[in-house]
Amino acid sequence: MTRLIGSCPDGIIGVNREGVVIIFNQAAERLTGHKAVEVLGKLSITQIYDPPELARQVKKELYSEGNGGVGQVDGIEVEVTTTEGRSVPIRLSATLLTNNGDEIGSVGFFHDMSERKEIEKELRRRSVTDSLTGLFNRRHFHATLSLEVDRSVRYSRPLTLAFFDLDRFKPFNDTYGHQEGDNILRLVSQVMGQGLRNLDQAFRLGGDEFGFILVETTADQGLLAMERFRQTFNRQWQSKMSYLGDDLPAVTLSIGVAHLAPDENSDQLIRRADLAMYEAKKDGGDRTVKARPEIKETA
Repeated sequence: MTRLIGSCPDGIIGVNREGVVIIFNQAAERLTGHKAVEVLGKLSITQIYDPPELARQVKKELYSEGNGGVGQVDGIEVEVTTTEGRSVPIRLSATLLTNNGDEIGSVGFFHDMSERKEIEKELRRRSVTDSLTGLFNRRHFHATLSLEVDRSVRYSRPLTLAFFDLDRFKPFNDTYGHQEGDNILRLVSQVMGQGLRNLDQAFRLGGDEFGFILVETTADQGLLAMERFRQTFNRQWQSKMSYLGDDLPAVTLSIGVAHLAPDENSDQLIRRADLAMYEAKKDGGDRTVKARPEIKETA
């Protein structure tokens, strides 16, 4: 039995009735950073769980009907703390230890979930981001905007949406190829990130179309922020894309800015920002236009 416990790839930690560690295999050492000689008969299980109160919750689960029945816990997710203070996600299965019907302690099997959690995190990131620019994608845009519109209405807080696309992007793509076109799109994403507050979010909506969701932002504040962004992009184009030469006019931005109006839904807000963007483009591009307060279908 001792050899089996020692060779198990998962951490095995047993405690007596007072919660003091009495079983601690090599995998538990690797998992927590504690040495068995420093733990056995000395350390309380509360010093391993994160937070310490979790040990009492696990014991409570052992006495409940759920999670495998009374005396068992099967596959619940918890966290343990390493000697370096790092929290490690764990899938825990545990059972009570008895002797002639009397409880003498419990033993738990601690399966490290770190790698799986990292994979899940990466899959979630990929599902909501654009692979070329690293910005959030259209799918995440619609989900986020819906939430922010609801929040804005509930708390009577301002919300501004900005759409823009690139003026004269296609000639660069056609002349220099898709690789240079991708470099331009990456430059856009870099400049978008430079002036972004923690509250705001930036998106690539597809092709050369992009958007900002600006929370806690009035129409005038959004207009000012987008003008600064447009001018910053123009300056960085000159410094970072000058190697393309002067054969073609520089790429610029046509930006439409719309502030959420009373009784307006996300679709109507998108429509107004979209129309303002096309108005900017129709007027020659390289400008920021504030959306009209209502949708004019003739636009």
